Amino acid sequence: MSRAPGDSLTMMSDRVTRRSFFLAVGAASSLLAVDFDYPGKNIDFIIPKAPGGGFDNLVRVIAPALEKYLPRKVNVVPDNIPAGGGGKGIGQLYRARPDGYTIGAVDIPGSFILQERQGGAGFDLNKITWLCSMGKPEYFCLGVGANSPIKTLDELKALAKTRPVKFTSSGPEGTAYGATVIGTRVLEIRAQLITGYKGSSDFVVGAIRGDGDAVIAPVTSLRPMLQSKTVRVLATFEPKGTFSGVPDAAALGKPELGQILLERLVGAPPALPANIKAILSAALNKAMADPQTVSLAKKFEVEMVPSSPEQAVARIRENAAFFAKWKSSLMV
Repeated sequence: MSRAPGDSLTMMSDRVTRRSFFLAVGAASSLLAVDFDYPGKNIDFIIPKAPGGGFDNLVRVIAPALEKYLPRKVNVVPDNIPAGGGGKGIGQLYRARPDGYTIGAVDIPGSFILQERQGGAGFDLNKITWLCSMGKPEYFCLGVGANSPIKTLDELKALAKTRPVKFTSSGPEGTAYGATVIGTRVLEIRAQLITGYKGSSDFVVGAIRGDGDAVIAPVTSLRPMLQSKTVRVLATFEPKGTFSGVPDAAALGKPELGQILLERLVGAPPALPANIKAILSAALNKAMADPQTVSLAKKFEVEMVPSSPEQAVARIRENAAFFAKWKSSLMV
């Protein structure tokens, strides 16, 4: 029995349609299998800072808890990549495969300075897949070594009228560097920055031993030094101070000091699949709510709070606006 040409075309079309359907089903099944198996190997947690600093300590507190809350048992491996002022680590995070096996801690607004200095060649903070924040943002404060002859902020300002006050700090790409530049501008202190230190603990110790006259660092970095009586805090940028007898941003009449914040965000490479992003974000938030994590973080005076990817993106946008305001001062 002969078939009309149209019948042959119809049969061919049916075969193509059925073939396409089964290929699509197979692809979907394969994707579901991959999703079900995630994670199937160790996760690299990049720390773009030297060992021993606040970033390093916090990631190492969170990593073991993160392992507990992932759907499959794998190791989360902290990986210090401090080269290039942190730019190498963030660049490596940015260029990694978006498969959920590379995440990283990123400090803001220091990373905006890095991005600007690299001309956008290394990474784009707006394209990173943001997962959450690591604890509440931190305020900064200004201190001197306990043996310094400078006893008050007024005395430090008086010194600035005779010569630039020397501040030990991170490199130009660091958040502490940005905080020092902006903080001294707001306080109208003529400053000279001494850089080249590997991490926050190093440049604070530098101020204590007399490398410089003063230091601006996160509250969590100076409070332990104050308690050990190796540092004297002259001013805090907190809106409401937590140091007894130390003037805060409100008392100084400089509320803008409270906008100078250290943010620690967790990100993944651009184009991370939504389902893996959801798994990582949920596990990170559970890890940061874990009682042991909360307890250990308190030792570094970091308060852990849950945060969504959307909240992390909002923090990036706010910090981008703040960086833009001070860009001309920071990029000299």
